[in-house]
Amino acid sequence: MASFLKTPVMKKWLKYGLILLGIIIVAFVGVSGYMGYSMTRQERKPLDKDPGDIGLAYEEVDFPDIDEELILRGWFLTNDGSDRVIVMVHGNEANRDDPSIGTLDIAGALVDHGYNVLMFDLRGCGESEGDMVSGGYHEKKDILGAVEHVRKRGFNNIGVIGFSLGAVSSLLAAAETKDIDAVVADSSYADLNDIMGPEFSKRTKAPQIMLKPMLFMIRLMFGVDFSAIRPIDCVPEITPRPIFFIHGQEDDTIPVEHADRLYQAAENPLNRIWVVPETNHVRSYITHPEEYIRRITDFFDTALR
Repeated sequence: MASFLKTPVMKKWLKYGLILLGIIIVAFVGVSGYMGYSMTRQERKPLDKDPGDIGLAYEEVDFPDIDEELILRGWFLTNDGSDRVIVMVHGNEANRDDPSIGTLDIAGALVDHGYNVLMFDLRGCGESEGDMVSGGYHEKKDILGAVEHVRKRGFNNIGVIGFSLGAVSSLLAAAETKDIDAVVADSSYADLNDIMGPEFSKRTKAPQIMLKPMLFMIRLMFGVDFSAIRPIDCVPEITPRPIFFIHGQEDDTIPVEHADRLYQAAENPLNRIWVVPETNHVRSYITHPEEYIRRITDFFDTALR
């Protein structure tokens, strides 16, 4: 057998086999790297409106993320005489003006109710710097930067409202600072690992066998560990500060069970949960506008006394 393997024919085929194996490995790594790159990039959407379009007074602001690596841009909506401020955080593939959620209308209602509001673009979105998204892994630094910005403006009563990716990032940020006094988490997932498979298939159209290699390449190339993004682990650290979980009952992006898991994990009697009937992902304000505003202002009024 050994002598047979040394024949010219077998040496030739062995050589071709090794070359083919090398090509397959390089292609597999290359495809995984490309998919990893695409999963951390999104189309930057321009702003279509500003608060002035709905009669709100505001100023353009910019500030760094907490690590001072990127400049983030936004609007500060002022309510003179109020010492309370709400930081608003948009979702994935969006910006601070997201009509599908109604962020400007929600901000206007908060101002009318007696709050200052900071709306800003997360990294890689709208007018902010950066070109990568990370499922909350780095976006929490943007929220911490926003909180630092409003603190420098003299505010100590600080609430945060986040939507989808913004909700995830808000929970992660609140677990790292005591400066956030209350969080409204609209449509957060409990554990990214639970929804990563379907999201991967939807965005890449690739077989599930490519998921783990892609995650490895993302961690290798960009230092982002998607498997570590688990808000369910950090919500107990936010206690005793309250969280209001909002989730659409018909959410087909992040199943409603995620809200219940987060609520149970936090173990805080001050927390609230609202499962909104006949409502899809981050559409609770659109389907129930008056009740939505009533519930979040009542929550913030209680938490930010």
